[in-house]
Amino acid sequence: MTITQRQVVLASLVVSIIGAAVIAILLSLSQRWTFGVIVSVLSLCYTALLVAYRRGWRYTPYLLTIIVSVATASIPPLVDTEGLVGVPVTMIFPVGLTAAISSPLWVVASAILALTIYAIRVFTAELTLNYFEVITYVMTASIMFVARAALDTTARQANEARQRAETAQTQAEEQARALEVANTEQQAQIEEQRRLLDLVATLETPAITLADGILFAPIVGHLDSRRSTALTARILEEVHRRRAHHVIIDISGVPTVDTVVAQTLIGTASALKLLGCRVTLSGISADVALTLTLQNIQLSDIETVRSPQEAMRMTRLNGAANG
Repeated sequence: MTITQRQVVLASLVVSIIGAAVIAILLSLSQRWTFGVIVSVLSLCYTALLVAYRRGWRYTPYLLTIIVSVATASIPPLVDTEGLVGVPVTMIFPVGLTAAISSPLWVVASAILALTIYAIRVFTAELTLNYFEVITYVMTASIMFVARAALDTTARQANEARQRAETAQTQAEEQARALEVANTEQQAQIEEQRRLLDLVATLETPAITLADGILFAPIVGHLDSRRSTALTARILEEVHRRRAHHVIIDISGVPTVDTVVAQTLIGTASALKLLGCRVTLSGISADVALTLTLQNIQLSDIETVRSPQEAMRMTRLNGAANG
């Protein structure tokens, strides 16, 4: 259970009110009317302080300390059998009360105030003060001062630890939000890169519809193993998706045709034929034809033409002849 300082002050005020009221009743029953009235007035003062504190008056604990210290020190001195005046046990009450509701310095102030008033009253009455009890009172007040100081230190350290924990939690939450934002941005960048890669792949191996069922696939640039695989896969995908029956592959944009390029073209043509698709190769230049001849590369299984236009004319002628 957590008890706040405000609750301690309120409880102390209530205890003071009830205690003063009970003492006033007992004094009245013993017909000590003067002291009964004084204590009743103290009870009313404590009640007024309670109302003020509940309304937010922050000086209530300090005024309560002063009133209790003065009231306790005003108790008539008691002379023992040896003619010495001791320190009443009740004078410990303001010190303990101050230790509960105020600061360590106010514990010292309360003890000094109560002891000073009491000592002045004793000396004024020409009585002898019991210094052993005074020393005991000072020791008790000192212990309460140390206890209150230790309590304040512990509370301050706990508050600092709580603040550090809250700061660390705030920083962790900010870092988590920053990581989330960074992750979102990274995901967006990955999606953009994937889109760009798809676009590049599409531009590397385009497939254009020239007529119903006829695709034109121009190849530009050097064909390596990666592009060869992508070329075959894309053309097969487009043929299947568009239900094409004729593909014109143009290699006029390929600077050199070596064994790898030739094997790619032959493999692509074979795969397309398995789909029931006719394949025409266009754009073979004189240098490419010479290179293929010197390397003994045969493209006999692939229909070849000089340009895509010639392939289209041959397609129309074949269509007219079949018609």
